[in-house]
Amino acid sequence: MRSEAVEPPFRVGPLLGIHHVRLPVADLARSFAFFSDLLGYERDFDFPGADGPSGWALRHAEGGPGIVLWRDPALAAATAGFPWFSIGLPSARAVADLAAELDRRGIVHGGVQTAFVDVKLPFVHDPDGHLIGFYVMRRDDTVG
Repeated sequence: MRSEAVEPPFRVGPLLGIHHVRLPVADLARSFAFFSDLLGYERDFDFPGADGPSGWALRHAEGGPGIVLWRDPALAAATAGFPWFSIGLPSARAVADLAAELDRRGIVHGGVQTAFVDVKLPFVHDPDGHLIGFYVMRRDDTVG
């Protein structure tokens, strides 16, 4: 039996979190209003397209994932109901406050639920019907 040398697995090193997520949307302005008015995201820059912007990059002044809203109505409709991503919040109080604001605005969500770390608020519906979650996340859970 011949012995072949086994190459060690490649390791890139530490991963520093998610740089951004790209979300297909039907209407850039409508989706931006949701992320801006509800969560405090700001428009950072545009991705130019042949007939206006193809997308808008969003950032949050207090952290959180970068979000790119990408104009693609067909893909937005096809992926409605899919849980795209979850965002960390600093406390159960912040999760409860967000749930109350969603209720006030008539935005569908899954209700505050017990989670591995404190509580979560899953299945928040964005304007295209995508699902976004919110979880309590300790500051020391992030790298960088």
